[in-house]
Amino acid sequence: MKPLFLAAALLLPGAAVAQTGGAIIVSAEQVEQIRQDARAAQAPAAPSLSRPIITAPPYALNLEHRTGKAPASLHPAEAELIIVLDGAGTITTGGMLVNATTAANGNVSGTDIANGAPRHVVKDDMLMVPQGTAHMMVPDTGGVLVLATLHLPRTAEPTSVPGRAPRLVNLAADVPAMTQKAKTAAATSPRFFGGDTMLSLPPYRVGLEYRSPKGIASIHKNDGEFMLVLEGEGVVVTGGTVVNPKDLGANIDGDAIQGGTDNRMKKGDFIFVPKGLPHLARTDGTFVLATLHVP
Repeated sequence: MKPLFLAAALLLPGAAVAQTGGAIIVSAEQVEQIRQDARAAQAPAAPSLSRPIITAPPYALNLEHRTGKAPASLHPAEAELIIVLDGAGTITTGGMLVNATTAANGNVSGTDIANGAPRHVVKDDMLMVPQGTAHMMVPDTGGVLVLATLHLPRTAEPTSVPGRAPRLVNLAADVPAMTQKAKTAAATSPRFFGGDTMLSLPPYRVGLEYRSPKGIASIHKNDGEFMLVLEGEGVVVTGGTVVNPKDLGANIDGDAIQGGTDNRMKKGDFIFVPKGLPHLARTDGTFVLATLHVP
């Protein structure tokens, strides 16, 4: 397999994305560079500024650099995944927008939220905001709140999925116990990894995956997949050909990948694997991923 090493040149502004083996990869160092670029470009009077991390139409994973109180929002046709990359603040959800104004794209903004539910958040907390729900993100006084956000099309309540009741908040403090549970399950898993649910808003689910040395080759026929490395390091192989493929309906599984690209990844790295692209995650140590499938 062909190894990949991210060149230092990729850290320069305007070159923050590497596309290898058909996947899009952004390292933790590149995310930090995006953050620094956003901070430098943010006008003193502006409470927030957004910059792209991964663009994979129709999806855009963005970094938001927030230094003050920005307008509250409501998206009638989109849910929103929010990951706290750094800093701390308060995310208020629910209630009613104050002085609501509807934009041409249908999204609604307001100067504040009345009767919402505030939640203090810190680095590595995650939230899912359903469509039609007012929300507002404000950093702690004098601080910065850095977020990764992803809008997800969702216009109705789909048929409920057994075992997937909505779970809209996952705290950083929850992750160690979830990781230990997944590690224990990985030892006997036929798919060579253990998992748990971090967030769920059907049809979307953010899963925690504890990966093993073996790994399993997969092709998702109908879904792309976002991954964030939560802990440790390992290899995500992309492209190539699945060895001994088994058609399981929505997915094709196999024993290995031949002729793929080895992408060595570590904590804080992001990757997007388009639908139909062979991929495999493995490690000789600890490799914990947050994963999200998107149609």
